[in-house]
Amino acid sequence: MPMQSVIEGGSTVIPASDKRYFITGLRAVAAVIIAWHHFALYPPLKEWAAPLLGHLLDWLADHARATQVFFVVGGYVMALSMSGRDWRLPALGRYVVQRYCRLGLPYLAAMILVCLAYTYGREWLPEEITGSPVSLPQVLAHLFFLQGLLGYEQLSAGFWFVCINFQLALVYAGSLWLRDSLGRGRINMPLLLGWPAAAFALFHFNLDGALDGWWLYFFPYFFMGIVIHHAVRQARSPLQFWLYALLLLAAMGFEWRWRLLSALLVGLLLWHAEWRGWGARWPQHKAVLELGRISYSLFLVHFPVLVFVGALWTRLELYSPEQAALGLLLAFVCSVLLAQLFHRWVEQPAAALGRRLTQGSTSPAGYVPAWKGA
Repeated sequence: MPMQSVIEGGSTVIPASDKRYFITGLRAVAAVIIAWHHFALYPPLKEWAAPLLGHLLDWLADHARATQVFFVVGGYVMALSMSGRDWRLPALGRYVVQRYCRLGLPYLAAMILVCLAYTYGREWLPEEITGSPVSLPQVLAHLFFLQGLLGYEQLSAGFWFVCINFQLALVYAGSLWLRDSLGRGRINMPLLLGWPAAAFALFHFNLDGALDGWWLYFFPYFFMGIVIHHAVRQARSPLQFWLYALLLLAAMGFEWRWRLLSALLVGLLLWHAEWRGWGARWPQHKAVLELGRISYSLFLVHFPVLVFVGALWTRLELYSPEQAALGLLLAFVCSVLLAQLFHRWVEQPAAALGRRLTQGSTSPAGYVPAWKGA
């Protein structure tokens, strides 16, 4: 019987025989929160709906941010699925190809969607939404996930996250390569290098918002997932997890950042779910699991849908608060429907292409069956 993934969305696949329902649920909640954050952030629908939904939209714009969920979960899933394999240079090369296919090809398809939406809405929507006309250097920078580092405008809301996710994946895979090539598998390089990197980021690098185009700015959230994996799966002791939680608390005392509190709370939930084992059993609600399954696709497509609906409502002059609220709801429903199609016809084929390009292996480079331990 072929394996089916229950955890996808730009991360390494975990087989269906070792379901992680709680992780899938976290992805579902995070994707929905992020979509509504953007819906509440960008005009014109949110402005027209303000008389009816103003307080709710203001709260969503200010507080509904959940990328830390994806970073923490991503760190845990990568450690779970990658740390048990031998990482020599060929494996590292295969992983880069597969990662680009799994993460990058759907992102490039979403780039086409958002450019089409901009074309449709450019004369009807404010420049705050459509931005300046797309240039060739800007597109080339996006192809290599470099737009944030090179100073180009992001073509879509959330594209910055895909770039950081790709950087973090390469950094983690590189640390595994150092473990197996230089350390001969005897030294846990992800932890040995991760602790000082996380501390440096928490007390220095993460304090400067101008540096948010680099992986190190977000590394403390990602490293939380790695620490949870070590505590639950390798050391089978909560000590290192609690030490890292104390480090996050110290960093919040040094300079308050709500993002650190968000990462800590997500980490506590994930650690408890994995430590106690209930994360493999709950939740099993079909709608939640489906949203988690398509979470990466939903993350990619919701903004072009919002742009298209906003332009359509402007053309039809549907300006009343009730009509604008209906437009926001329609944009969300259409985003979910499009995400299902996008997952089926773009995200899954992209992952399959990555496997074919790397010698047709049925398991990604660095993949370890979860039932054999990590």
